[in-house]
Amino acid sequence: MLANNLSLNIIELGHFCAYLAMIVALVQGLAPIAAHLLRQPRLAQISVNASTAVFVLTTIGGLSLVQAFVTSNFSVQYVAANSNTLLPIFYKVAALWGGHEGSLYLWVWILTFYTMIVGWLGRKHYPEHLPIILAVQGWLMVGFFGLILFLSSPFTRLFPIPVEGNDLNPLLQDPGMVGHPPMLYLGYVGFSVPFAFAMTALITRWRSELWVGLIRRWALIAWGFLTTGILLGGWWAYYELGWGGYWAWDPVENASFMPWLLGTALVHSITVQDRRRMLHTWNIFLVISTFSLSLLGTFLVRSGVLSSVHAFAVDPGRGMYILAFMVVVLTVSFGIFMVKGRYQQAEETITSYMSREALLVFNNVLFIVACSVVLLGTLYPLALDALNGMKITVAAPFFNSVMVPILLVVILLMAIGPLVPWRKVNIERLRTRLLWPLVIGVSVAVAMFVFMPPVHWTGPVAVGLALFALANLLTDFLRAVRQRRAQLQEPFMRACLKTLLGNRRHYGGMIVHLGIVVIALGLVGSGLFRSDETVSMSPGDVVEVAGEKLRFDGVTSLHHDNYEAIQGQLTLLNSGRTVKPQLRTYPRQDAPTTETSIDSTMLRDVYVVMAPANEGQKWAIHVYVNPLVRFIWSGGFIILSGLFLSLTSRLHKRKAQEAADAAEPA
Repeated sequence: MLANNLSLNIIELGHFCAYLAMIVALVQGLAPIAAHLLRQPRLAQISVNASTAVFVLTTIGGLSLVQAFVTSNFSVQYVAANSNTLLPIFYKVAALWGGHEGSLYLWVWILTFYTMIVGWLGRKHYPEHLPIILAVQGWLMVGFFGLILFLSSPFTRLFPIPVEGNDLNPLLQDPGMVGHPPMLYLGYVGFSVPFAFAMTALITRWRSELWVGLIRRWALIAWGFLTTGILLGGWWAYYELGWGGYWAWDPVENASFMPWLLGTALVHSITVQDRRRMLHTWNIFLVISTFSLSLLGTFLVRSGVLSSVHAFAVDPGRGMYILAFMVVVLTVSFGIFMVKGRYQQAEETITSYMSREALLVFNNVLFIVACSVVLLGTLYPLALDALNGMKITVAAPFFNSVMVPILLVVILLMAIGPLVPWRKVNIERLRTRLLWPLVIGVSVAVAMFVFMPPVHWTGPVAVGLALFALANLLTDFLRAVRQRRAQLQEPFMRACLKTLLGNRRHYGGMIVHLGIVVIALGLVGSGLFRSDETVSMSPGDVVEVAGEKLRFDGVTSLHHDNYEAIQGQLTLLNSGRTVKPQLRTYPRQDAPTTETSIDSTMLRDVYVVMAPANEGQKWAIHVYVNPLVRFIWSGGFIILSGLFLSLTSRLHKRKAQEAADAAEPA
């Protein structure tokens, strides 16, 4: 009884702290306004102290919810709906973001964390602009707290208290879905920091060249988290949903892909502004648009307008609130941009269309077009349904027909762009550097057309361009290593390491490009060369797909704490390894699910799904052989490695400068 009363008191404390957090966030948003109206600059500093207080209060509320899940406090409606006593504790904690209310709370929790970090860093680096930055963040927090506390509260109590809870969605009881939502939210919410900087720059006429370096790291961090979230989502969909793929152009998938596309354009465009003092106004537009698409993704997932395995089915009232909040944010931000954006005009122009800045501008155009296509394909069916009730589906063939050519051009730009200098290129030198990589790429593409079975033309072209890009990246790095060795007479491996660490920003970006190229090869292999077959099998039967022979050995029954399973076993006769697909039943939800089993190597995945065949002792076995899928996940790891190297560039320079200053005589 004492433990129950303690749990009740803790959740009430968390609920109270959430309300306090909203009030303090409101003070954080109002303080700079009051300071301006009352001509009391010291009032603005209240927002700096408030940023830490909001995070602490929100953390208390979040931890009270985690405690409610861990202790199975079913007096909380959200806990009763998404957990039960049999659920493993790992998933009890993750159930916090397994439903609509908790995932929104995670969103605002992350927002308060980012805001606190900005407040800590800003005291030293941008103190005169910090209150306005925090005020913008404060109003965003107020908007989300309003939704959470008044329309989507995870603290709502339930009476009478049930003896047992329901269950977390079986599809979410998976390690991939434990990490996928937090990574996405860290990306979505991360773009709120550049947004706050951009709004502050417009309001205070803070010249862009003075703050662009500050938002570069924030944009890269947000982009990295969003990339990680998208890859984790694809990985989860691949092995959990049982259809043999990882990306279906689902509207909710598109909702995360659109801010990723604009975020990618932004991190490239910031480089142009940093190096050539161009695109100031354009970058502010990209910052606002990227964060706006993050809000759009929130609306699409939680408004109930979409039917998706990824979406939260909620009542339209909550969707209307999110839509109204998004409209207010867009109206205010773009209104300020239209009025004050002229103060951020560029001071230089493109002097040659064969320069790095020109190619990066073309890069921006491609990403804007790609984002517009995804936005149109996602929203057009919704608009048509709302206007005349007509239901249509814009599916993968439309997106692939437009996005694949764009991807090919992007790979071409990645191959050429790093070799082109700023301002103007030496055509003869560029031609010399591109010759052998071009020969390699063209030769492989022609060989694929001639000697391989007929495939779509994009396959050989994509592989040729990818190898062209890989060869250029490698030769560019080896050229720099050779120059260093000629100057310093260093061993080869030491010269490679010193070259890599000596220009972390450049080579970090090149490693990211390498990861994109590796992913592109994985997409081509798994998209164009996949084989699959569905057969009814009894124990002892053998099936062959794309040269892989599998023998069905039979099934066994398994019992776990929160589900029952029938597990099949198939032996891969080529290697002797086994795959063990399952059929699971979760008693609390009476929801049967399939669990795939995958035998994976760098060159191919053997992907097996099992289902009853209703033919006596036979079972329906669906076997996919997917080439190069592991390239996709490996490419993601390469991207994150390059991103980490790039993010350490400024830290490395600062430490080097501090060491140099310490070495100077007094």
